[in-house]
Amino acid sequence: MSHGPVSGGTLARLHAQAVTPGEGARMMDGRRLATRSHPPGAAMRVRMGRDGARLPTVASSINGRRAEPLLLDTGATVTVLDAAMAVRGRVATVPDVKPEMAGVMGRESGMAAVIQALQIGGWRLDNLPCIVRLQRSSGGLDFIGNDFSISVLGFHLARQHCSYLTLDYPGSVVEFGFRGTFRGPSSRRHCKAPYTLRNGVPMARVTVGNVSWDAIVDTGSCFGVEIDQALAQRIGHGTGGSVVRGDFVMVGVGGVVTPQQAGVRVIQVPRLKMLGSTFNNAQVEVMPGPARIGSYFLQNYRVTFDFRRQVVWLEW
Repeated sequence: MSHGPVSGGTLARLHAQAVTPGEGARMMDGRRLATRSHPPGAAMRVRMGRDGARLPTVASSINGRRAEPLLLDTGATVTVLDAAMAVRGRVATVPDVKPEMAGVMGRESGMAAVIQALQIGGWRLDNLPCIVRLQRSSGGLDFIGNDFSISVLGFHLARQHCSYLTLDYPGSVVEFGFRGTFRGPSSRRHCKAPYTLRNGVPMARVTVGNVSWDAIVDTGSCFGVEIDQALAQRIGHGTGGSVVRGDFVMVGVGGVVTPQQAGVRVIQVPRLKMLGSTFNNAQVEVMPGPARIGSYFLQNYRVTFDFRRQVVWLEW
């Protein structure tokens, strides 16, 4: 496994795609980037794909190119493109602006950029800000290698331009609501809870015993309910549980590691309260990074983020 900067050739092509003064003027509205949304109607449903880690994706076209799957990641504040995808899509870059990104495995700097036209189904967005990753992760055996690209649609996309977002995992459908409010659950079996925004991502309350914490509702995580070692100690599970082993790797901003290297282990708690419901004998993963509620848990539900009421719904 390795993690390092993109090639000099890729970096040169990104610099060659730098926005010109004329392009920049057309993208601006005063001193702000003029992002414009062109929804197809009150709501839009598109097929939900799954990547190799079973995380939700939607087919997205960048600047008129063939649509490719992008991870729909509610745990990411902004949209992030792999450098190779940014080159293929000829996104307009701003090389002098180098935002820093924080991930589970560490931090890394990127390059600011603007997607001139992003198309998801019948929905088009003009001048969408994004960050281009300048790092690349790879791994595999000596004779078989894999490059791990990370390109995600961040939570800002739906939060700023939609009234609600539904990820129907069992039905493999994503619904973007543009006008009006979420009408409420269609199933009699449902629960709901408020969420708060912190650093641009949704946080929900989780409680075990007399200990409570806020966790990111993170569709971009392939695990379930995740806590770090310090929190595990607070709930009485500083040691023990089952060590996670396997021939897979954890890839993210900041690097790539195996579960063994990260010290991932699985514990069980008698009662866990979150998202408006109580779960008995709940499985919790102890691993580095912020507390999260990931897609391994969410995959059993139709999950809706109601942006106007700031409520997350689960239906089953």
